[in-house]
Amino acid sequence: MNLSKSLILSICLTAIVFIHSAAWAFNSSSFNGTADFYAGAAPPPGLHLIDYNVFMDIKKIENKGQGLVDGKGTLTAIAFRPIYVSEKGLFGGNFLMHSIIPLLTLEADVKANTPGGQITVQGHDGGLGDVYFGVGMAWHTPVWHWLTVLDVITPTGSFDPNKPCNAGNNAFIIEPVVAVTGMFQNGMEVNAKFMYSYHTKNSDYVEAGTGIKGYQTGQAFHMDYNVNYAVTKDLKLGVTGWLWQGLENDRIGGQKRADTKDFEFSMGPAARYQNGKFAVIGKYVLPVAAENRIEANQLWIDLVYSF
Repeated sequence: MNLSKSLILSICLTAIVFIHSAAWAFNSSSFNGTADFYAGAAPPPGLHLIDYNVFMDIKKIENKGQGLVDGKGTLTAIAFRPIYVSEKGLFGGNFLMHSIIPLLTLEADVKANTPGGQITVQGHDGGLGDVYFGVGMAWHTPVWHWLTVLDVITPTGSFDPNKPCNAGNNAFIIEPVVAVTGMFQNGMEVNAKFMYSYHTKNSDYVEAGTGIKGYQTGQAFHMDYNVNYAVTKDLKLGVTGWLWQGLENDRIGGQKRADTKDFEFSMGPAARYQNGKFAVIGKYVLPVAAENRIEANQLWIDLVYSF
């Protein structure tokens, strides 16, 4: 889900009357982690399915502009990603379309500074998250492979401003994507997926204490990366991770809120094993640096099948 501010969800922890700023620990349904091996190399024409299985052990939650200073929790998610690739497309490429359908459960305890002192807010939620829909084109050469996609993340997850937790953000996200993969004869492979996220406003949001309405997460640039080596024709080992860089502060009631711009860099080991039409990917990604984000150890087990 990055899933940090990046996994498919938002944990919206609005504390009781003492909190004068809404406590959105995760305020974007755009998430990192879905791209690693073959990030820019679209699969062959036909139908494919990826099953992402994610467990996050949240060590810290921070959003200084919202008064969040610490926290912990867990998030478990399963997300299904059907992908269709056509035989032909424009300019010698292949047309593709995909969707990501996340189901999640989460629990969090967040420490927040309030006028009456520091308090701990507890919450839990689960269900359908915000669903991705995307269309694009893919191209291939003997060494370099790349694709461009326009993703739209839709507010399908539930959102109730009176609940301590929500699985959805109640906002659309427009996200252009460019991904590239280089596969070399010596067995090395390099991958990068670049994303730009534009968030629309959640008009149903109400800030506790002030009654200010409307929340719009700031625009962000983020990327997944992976470098790996083919140990055998079926087994690849490498390093993977992601970078998230917020480009502006979030807006509450139409006004930018200081100290809400965020940053994260994560890294960890990854492996992929291929057996015919089936593949399994495992990775364990740790936070290296983060600001106004969550810091979580993330275990991913992805199952890939080509029909």
